[in-house]
Amino acid sequence: MASPYDPLVYRQFAENFRHAVTGKNIEHIGMGTLRRKAWRTAFRTAQGSPLWWSAISSRMAAKTVYLGSGPAIVLPKPSAQQLSIVEKAPEQLHKVVQLLHTMPFVHVRRQMGDNPEFNPICNLYVCTADPKNYRIAYEWATTMGDVKKNRPGPEFFMVDIPMEHQLRMQILVLPEYDINIALGSDYTGECKKGFLRQAMFRADQMGMLGLHAGTKIVRVRDAASGKLKTFAVFMFGLTATGKSTWSCHQLGLDPEQGEGTWVAQDDIVFLRRDGSSYGTEQNYYVKTDVDPRFQEAMYSALTHPTALLENVMVNHKGELDFLDERLGENGRAVINRH
Repeated sequence: MASPYDPLVYRQFAENFRHAVTGKNIEHIGMGTLRRKAWRTAFRTAQGSPLWWSAISSRMAAKTVYLGSGPAIVLPKPSAQQLSIVEKAPEQLHKVVQLLHTMPFVHVRRQMGDNPEFNPICNLYVCTADPKNYRIAYEWATTMGDVKKNRPGPEFFMVDIPMEHQLRMQILVLPEYDINIALGSDYTGECKKGFLRQAMFRADQMGMLGLHAGTKIVRVRDAASGKLKTFAVFMFGLTATGKSTWSCHQLGLDPEQGEGTWVAQDDIVFLRRDGSSYGTEQNYYVKTDVDPRFQEAMYSALTHPTALLENVMVNHKGELDFLDERLGENGRAVINRH
């Protein structure tokens, strides 16, 4: 049986892609302009923060495929649906190049992490024929940092075309060329994971291990000696299992005694051989089903004017109810780490 994968097509697409993103139809803007354009389509909450609603409210793992060759790239047991997407990928890739030449896109360039060894530079291209899509670029860009000089890279690229028909919704990943493509999804988390997924692939090649884990620093007073001790803590878990909650939780410690916890990351880190780790995001894309009685720090961040809210229940007065999930069970927000 012939392989459904066509590495020659993927290489040709990557070459054409580099030319396609240089056109005058692509708007290259900074965070200030991006913020203004995103806020024009937002609902303003009682706290003064923006709230948006997306048509798609979760990631499409079942429609994600990896295009390349060899066991390090392709799925070992793709479903029938995934195989169908792989077989039709050449025509979809051709269409993406044509759309990049013709439709309006916004381009934002941000940096992942901040260290001397591994700082992926992330380029997101979002189709803005529908102006509401500026908020996708803005929400994602807020999780990352400004690009600093003399950073080692590597350079990543992601294209998001939300207006592709949902019957053709798919996520195409070309790991060898550092390109991810989302078609038919306006969910910010798809862009977030696209770059983090690519970073895990490249970190592995550099001898680091990408971990789906939150990390924090915990300082506690030893009951026996009375001395303060500092620990680095890793919290492993799948999506929506509590990494953000426990990364930000104060654990009932006593700050008057010098105790405390300091969140480092809430999602992906890269573990180095010496036991240290590199972080990825400067702000966090979290689930919003938060009860202030148990998650005070998280609740305070979610109700701060800097929070960027997505798919959260709100009444006509702009008052938020994070525990009302009648319209969806995956409310999200970008919250400021500080």
